[in-house]
Amino acid sequence: MARQVKTLRTILPVVLLVLAVFLFTRNPITGTYRLQMLLTALIAWGVYGYLLGKKGKEVWANPTFVFLGEAAILLLVGATGWFFSPFFFVLYLYSFFLALMYTPAVSTAFVLTLVILFSFNIGEVDLTYDFLVVLSLLTVLPLSLYLRKKYLSLKQLEKEILILKEKQNPDLSTVEEVLANKVSEVCVNLRQPVTDLKQLVYHLPDVRDKTDREKHWEQVRSLTEETIRIINGFEKQATGRQLMSGPKTAVPAPRTAGESDPT
Repeated sequence: MARQVKTLRTILPVVLLVLAVFLFTRNPITGTYRLQMLLTALIAWGVYGYLLGKKGKEVWANPTFVFLGEAAILLLVGATGWFFSPFFFVLYLYSFFLALMYTPAVSTAFVLTLVILFSFNIGEVDLTYDFLVVLSLLTVLPLSLYLRKKYLSLKQLEKEILILKEKQNPDLSTVEEVLANKVSEVCVNLRQPVTDLKQLVYHLPDVRDKTDREKHWEQVRSLTEETIRIINGFEKQATGRQLMSGPKTAVPAPRTAGESDPT
């Protein structure tokens, strides 16, 4: 249920932006300012993206950045004539982008909203041409689903993600799916060193020979460094930054009975 609510919260701004821009550019009064609004949207989009990048945040996964981009794209197409716009193809590209970054439902809502709005104007200039334009928008839906599937398969072949439960979570966005599989991958990689570390620490009190204790502690140090390396690798992949940084510290071996404090 929570997943559906989250998807709906993404669909609503996408659909409302389409309606708002379409009505704005079609209205005789507000339509005269469409070029000024286009310029404003492009500047806001660029500045916001620059600020996100400067702060080290993910740009294309930011909802505000995506919606500003949608407003700029719709104003660009609307200001240059909608059906006859030389930039009409950008709507297809944006539909593919929504399918890859979010869920197919978001891309479907975007395309269907455009189709419904354009259907009221079919035949204004040329019936055949207008009908083909609307029909071409509908072909984006199966194509975007196909590209999304191929994109995830390619990532799996590159071993960047592990597709574990592909059929059980159809509402996961691409970003969520990649992140979920990254988490699953790091859990699998961490299980073995953590298990070995637990076994070594559990048996350490029974080891009396000093040489054997040193060997055990060397293994503990090695497994600790391996665990930190896996965590650091996950942090770099998930956030683009290494959060756990700093000089390596050796794991001190405890003193056995009879050993004096060197200080």
